[in-house]
Amino acid sequence: MHKQTLARSRFVQHSAAMQTVAELFAVDLPLPRYDVVIPCYNRAHVVADAVASVLSQDPAPTRVVVVDDGSNDESPTVIRVLAAKYPEQVTGVILPRNGGASNARNVGASICEAPWIAFLDSDDIWVPGAARSLLKAGTDADVVCGFFARMEEGSAAGEPECGWCGGDIRIALCHGGVIGPSWAIVRRERVFAVAGFDPSFHNCNDWDFYTRAAAAGARFRRIDTLVAYYRTVAGSRLVNDFTIGAENARRVLSHPYLVGARALTVT
Repeated sequence: MHKQTLARSRFVQHSAAMQTVAELFAVDLPLPRYDVVIPCYNRAHVVADAVASVLSQDPAPTRVVVVDDGSNDESPTVIRVLAAKYPEQVTGVILPRNGGASNARNVGASICEAPWIAFLDSDDIWVPGAARSLLKAGTDADVVCGFFARMEEGSAAGEPECGWCGGDIRIALCHGGVIGPSWAIVRRERVFAVAGFDPSFHNCNDWDFYTRAAAAGARFRRIDTLVAYYRTVAGSRLVNDFTIGAENARRVLSHPYLVGARALTVT
């Protein structure tokens, strides 16, 4: 046998042996604890689905904080029932009036104590394995984002998608709200470092939040894994108010962190 061929053969065999040894001695380190905040406004018909999708995760969350944002449907009742059914896992907070998703998320985050927080919208659901996939990728990151699939009411889920390609997060944020709370997880310390979500934003609040987090030095990572279904269900949505949306988009894009990046991309 030719010397080079023999050397390659031995190298392949040696590599395979080393891989087997590595697999034998691999240690599955425990994943960090995490809490989940679920803001809810008039979603009595779906909020239990969101909670169930989180409680079924492995590992399970330390706490699920469901914040009713002044709903005028049966959401408060549903949330109280969930908190009574799962007293060790679910904490229900009933706000007296509607203050917006940002305020509801901030209230929920103030109760959280785990090192990671996920913000799942009440009409969305996590897929099995979502928590494990997100947490495993958080070793050297502060924000981990996965893929989501759109699910229209009564229809099958669409193809997995993500607004961020995984490249320069600063450039990506110049083009819009590329990360959604339902398919991401954030270190608790990073949430409080930027004072959480800005209540003055009735939409684009997630885009603003991740922009400020990035500007403050948060490290972002994307995983190529489906973690959530973004569901369209009955009920009003502020995201459909294009006038307010356009003004809030202008506000986000005026952040110095993005203004500088946009200037660099102009040719």
